[in-house]
Formats: sequence, C-alpha cells, structure tokens
Amino acid sequence: MDPKMMQKMMVEGMRTATRMSFDTMANIQEQMEKMWKMMLEQSEEIRKEGEKILEEWLENMRKGREEFRRNLEDGVRKMEDLVGQE
Repeated sequence: MDPKMMQKMMVEGMRTATRMSFDTMANIQEQMEKMWKMMLEQSEEIRKEGEKILEEWLENMRKGREEFRRNLEDGVRKMEDLVGQE
C-alpha cells in the first residue's frame, strides 16, 4: 500500500474518532442537563440560585467543548494539508 494513501487513511480515522467522541460527549452533557433540570424542578429551595449557576456552567461547558472541537478540526485539517503536499 502506498505510504501517502496510508497516511490519508490514518488522518481520516483520527477525524472520525474525534467526531464520534465529541458527539458522545455532547449526548452525555445533554443527559446531564436534563437530570439537573429535573432535580431543580423538584426542589424549590435551591431552584432559583441553582438554576442560574447551572445555566452559566452549562453555557461555559458548551463554549469550551465547541472551541476545543474547532481547534482539533483545525489541527486535523492542517495535518491533511501536510499529508496532501507530499
């Protein structure tokens, strides 16, 4: 097998694994959000303050996850460019 083709296949495998990992992480985060919201709905005492803290935390998590994903995708794209230039 051609080494260049092998490198391209490795990069594509890395891209696929990364995307699957982020999709799984997003699904887990969504399930956690639902659980926290249900818990807050059932407890009126901590609801107001807890809801505010939870929303801020979840928004920060989403932003961080997306920024990390963009950076990883950028790195994979650069790697593909390097492999394609040879």
